[in-house]
Amino acid sequence: MSDRRVVMISSTAQDLPEHRSGIRDACERAGFEPRMMEQLPALDADAIQASLRLVDEAEAEAYVGIFAYRYGHVPNGHEISITEMEYNRAVERDIPRLIFFIHEDHSVTGKDFETGPGAVKLTALKERLGTERVVGFFKSPGDLRGEVIAALTTLTKELDMTSEGDATAAVVAKLHPKGSIPAPPEPFDTLLQSGEVRYAR
Repeated sequence: MSDRRVVMISSTAQDLPEHRSGIRDACERAGFEPRMMEQLPALDADAIQASLRLVDEAEAEAYVGIFAYRYGHVPNGHEISITEMEYNRAVERDIPRLIFFIHEDHSVTGKDFETGPGAVKLTALKERLGTERVVGFFKSPGDLRGEVIAALTTLTKELDMTSEGDATAAVVAKLHPKGSIPAPPEPFDTLLQSGEVRYAR
């Protein structure tokens, strides 16, 4: 049995297949075991149970949410998409959550955009995420892959340095302080003089 930490990858699948493939590789390179749901079962009820089970299996380790321009499938009898359900479950379980939004400069096609009620719900979800987490942005599948590797590498260091009892709270607070505003980057010559290497989102 693998002793690697488990990370749940959550995103819509129809519009982000290349991104999801790159994220899988990024997780493995960062020493995590990725859990992702590439094909939903035929029945909505089964899809929900299977999807949330993936989040449960990532308990106390990590959730990575990728959000572009689609809200995702809303099962019959429900008001929110499976993608939003996955995020809600991660919140309930209080596991570290790393959130990435597609950048406006990312190339997309018309079919990649949600319309109608889904678009309204997606906007509301992104606004919520923006207030609860500090998000990263990606302009390409390769860009996202690099962002995920860097974020998970940082997460690993934080988890290793923190006692088991308060790992989740400490990691979430440090990686994603609620309501924080990233400081502007230092001048390039200052970084060279200090000898520091920094990762910027």
